[in-house]
Parts: sequence; C-alpha cells; structure tokens
Amino acid sequence: MATQPLPARPQSEAAKSISPFRRNLTLALIGLVAIINYVDRQAFTVLMEDIKTEFVLNDTVLGLIGGLVFGVIYALAAIPIARIADRTDRPLVIAICLGFWSLATAACGLAANAWHIAIARMGIAVGESGSGPAGVALAAEIFPDNRRVLVLGTIQAASSIGLSVGVVLTAWLATFLSWRHTFIAIGLPGILLALLVYFLAAEPRRKEKLEASSSSKTDDAPIPLGEAVRIIAGTPALRWLALLCIAVPMTGFGFLMWGPSFLQRVHGFNMQEVTWFGWAILAGLVSGNLTAGWLGDQYGSRHPRFNAILAASGLLIAVPFAAGFALLPNAYAAIACFVVLKFAMTLWMAPTIALTFTLVPVRMRATINSLMNAIVILSGIGFGFIVAGALSDAYSQAFGANSLRYALLTMSSGLIVGAFACIMAARSVARAKEKENATVAI
Repeated sequence: MATQPLPARPQSEAAKSISPFRRNLTLALIGLVAIINYVDRQAFTVLMEDIKTEFVLNDTVLGLIGGLVFGVIYALAAIPIARIADRTDRPLVIAICLGFWSLATAACGLAANAWHIAIARMGIAVGESGSGPAGVALAAEIFPDNRRVLVLGTIQAASSIGLSVGVVLTAWLATFLSWRHTFIAIGLPGILLALLVYFLAAEPRRKEKLEASSSSKTDDAPIPLGEAVRIIAGTPALRWLALLCIAVPMTGFGFLMWGPSFLQRVHGFNMQEVTWFGWAILAGLVSGNLTAGWLGDQYGSRHPRFNAILAASGLLIAVPFAAGFALLPNAYAAIACFVVLKFAMTLWMAPTIALTFTLVPVRMRATINSLMNAIVILSGIGFGFIVAGALSDAYSQAFGANSLRYALLTMSSGLIVGAFACIMAARSVARAKEKENATVAI
C-alpha cells in the first residue's frame, strides 16, 4: 500500500509578518544567487575548447571533468547540506555555499593540469548543491501558496538567465582574457553577493527563534531522512517524477553543456558568435519558466495534475525541435529551433517542483528539493554531459566532425521518456485524489 504524505503545514505567523518589500527583496537575492550559480557552472562549457587544446583532452575526459565528477559530488553533498538548511538559518547556508563555490570557480584559473580543474569543479559542486534547495525552501515559505508556482518559476527563470549570461559573459571575457583569467574574473564577485544575502534576506526562523520558549516544538523538527525517503519511495507520483528528473536533464544538459562546442565544431562559430547561443538560452528558458509559473498558478493550484499534464505536453512539443537543432545545416535556423526547444521543455520544472511540494510536508521541502536537484544534476551534468561526449567519440569514426550532431540527436530520446513519466505521474495524482474523495464520502 502506498505511503501517504504528511499534511503540509500552513504558512507560519513569522512568515506572514514579513513585509511585501522584504519578501520581494529576498526573492531578488535568491534570483541573483541562481544567476551566479549558473554563470559559474556554464563558464567551463564555453572554455572547454581552450582547456581541451592546452591539456590535450578528448570529449570523454571533458565530460568526466565537467560532468560526472561535478554531478557525483553534487549528489553526495546535497542531502547533508539540505538537512542543515531544513533546521537552521537558510540565508547563512546560502551565503556560505555561494562564497565557497565562488572561490572554487576562481581556482579553476590556477589549474596546472586537468586534475586541478576536476578538484576545483568538486568545490563548485559542493557549494552549488546547498544554495538552491535552501533558497527554494525559503521562498516557498515566505510567499503564500497561491503565488508559489510563479515564485518558483521566477527562480527557475533566474537560473535560465544565469545560463545565458554565463555563455555571453564568458565568451565576451574570453575575447580579451585568457581562459584562466576569465575564470578568476567570473568567480570572485560572488563573495560580495554572499554578504548581501546573509544581511538582507528575510528568514522567519530568526523571529521564531527569538519568540520561542526554551522547549522547542517537536512539530517544527525536520523529518528524519529515513522517513523522507520512505515517503518518496511510497508515493507513486513521486517515483514517476524521479524518473522525469533523470530522463529530461540528461537531454537538457547534454544540449546546454555541449551547445557552444557544437556551434564551434559543426558550424564554425568563433567565440564572439557563440554569444548567440547565450541569447537563445535567455529567450527560450526565461520565457518557458515564466509561462510555466503563470499557467501553474492559474490552473495548477486548483488542479495539481494539471502541472504534470503541462510538463508532458511541453516535452512532446520539444522533440522535433531537438532534432532540428542537431541536424539543420544552417546555424541560425538551428539556434531558432533551440529557442523553441528550450521554451517547450522548460515547462516541466516549476510545475514539477510545485506538484512535489503538494505531496510532502513543509518540514522536508528543502530535503525533497535537494533530492530532486541531486537527481537532476547527477543525471544531467553528471551522466548527460559524459554520455553525450562518449557518444560523440564513438560516432567520430563514422561521422567525423559531425559526430556531435548525432550524439545530441540520440540524447533527445530522454524527452519522450520524460513525457511518459509526466503522464504516469498525472494518473497517480488523479487516482490518489479519487481515493481521497471516496474516503471522505464514506
């Protein structure tokens, strides 16, 4: 018999007392952290060709350094840091994580060999694994339920801006700086933002701590990790959403991480022309996340299964445009396909998070979000990055310089698997609702 999720706790009085200005300021700071997160992460993908040349690496090794090493460390670090965020000061957790990964990004510029870059990427993974779940959990608490999907969509849109800015800014800096100095210039500004987050972001727990008696309420304690895993494993919809978080990121990050190299190798783009890829990310992902947030708030708050249907529809629409990006001979037609691809396939993320939050108690939101993030990063940056690189190497004898085309085309199959998982998740939510209504009727 499926395990029933615990009821979600309503918004706390401390969260309700936060002024609209402070809420919006906190959301803006969380959004800026999300932007810096992806700027620092994306820098490696833009500079890969320079790193490959200097250290004489193949695509599989690049995928290992940039992807699998990053993804594994991210997954290992995500849960412990999320458990800390679920019971402590979340702006402090975000600030420490941001400062740590900013220094690690700058350290990439000091690398003497591929091993040094791999170690620095591990540091970036540790920092980035903790900030996202803490920020999402904080935003979900301080804003009312009827604005949650839009708020989460806004954070996802900020991440998309970071992906775009990461490509554009890195490519621009690399036109007059070496790849080493580019890493340093991109990494260090995050330390200032870390200070702003700690001192300016709202945290209801600070007020609750001041007002609490010496005996803390057991209802406010975070759910033990074993129970959280049991809830996830025992909820059919969450199991299907886990499959979604495996399949789609492998495709999405495969295209994102190899996109700059694809345009340079297959279409002959120089570093300045690669900025077009950054603008394509901005147009597709930001519009997709905001659209998903708006639609989720309009319809998903009343009908949770709508969120899964929206995600499945977007993924199916994305399939032909993924093929267009990989196969079209004209570079700018391919980039146009990429815009639509990213818009359509981005419709899954914010609704999926919001749907997940309806299935779990508030006290495990950072934990569940960290689990989702860990699955996404391990599947996407970890395996998606290295699998696409390994496929490119495997196809090189048959297709030569075009091997990356067919590697990306193969990766697009994850969209179909993800759409199927969304449909099954929607059916699971519907069945659970029918059982709930039948129980109430009895």
